[in-house]
Amino acid sequence: MSPRTAVVRMISLIEKYGYPQASTSGRFKHEREAWTTGMYALGLEEAYGKQYWVEIETVDQTPDTRVHHIDQSGGRNKIGTQDIEIVDWEEHVDDALDLIKQKCRRAYPPHFCLLLLARNGKNFDVERITQELCAINIPFAEIWVLGRIADEMMTMLRVVPSQVRVDFEIAEALEKGKRERQFMVRQKRGSSTEFRDLGPIFLPIP
Repeated sequence: MSPRTAVVRMISLIEKYGYPQASTSGRFKHEREAWTTGMYALGLEEAYGKQYWVEIETVDQTPDTRVHHIDQSGGRNKIGTQDIEIVDWEEHVDDALDLIKQKCRRAYPPHFCLLLLARNGKNFDVERITQELCAINIPFAEIWVLGRIADEMMTMLRVVPSQVRVDFEIAEALEKGKRERQFMVRQKRGSSTEFRDLGPIFLPIP
């Protein structure tokens, strides 16, 4: 689905059930992961000028989600995919580094991306954490931190393998997304790499 679809779907859940339930209930885990990945993909679109697609993993334990983009620069469709592992930095955890270290102790494929969602409003000490990460065996290809810097402003910071920062306005990014197709599916027959627009699809809110 498009990043905008993933984000707007979570907004609809909050309107129906309220923020406390939508943000904590295990029933909505996939929707929260879709929202986080959707915001991340909106930031990638802002940074790199490409269109990205969000896929939610509902069968395997990992990754939590995937982000796809279609590269047509070579004259044909080449699919780029990033596997995403999501972790929430919540109020009961003081230091984001503790969460990152915990994830780094596990065996993840080297192409995975760790996406840390800051939900507690605490300060992320970029310089200290970046320095301490140099002494850690990191299994991830990239580590990003995603959070709000204002009510309608998101920021994304990549700390591994190098620092990259992207700030974007949520409303503006969602408005741009109105022009994108909501759902796409890859063709299965033959060796084609074409994608087919599924048109409008109704996904009922739980």
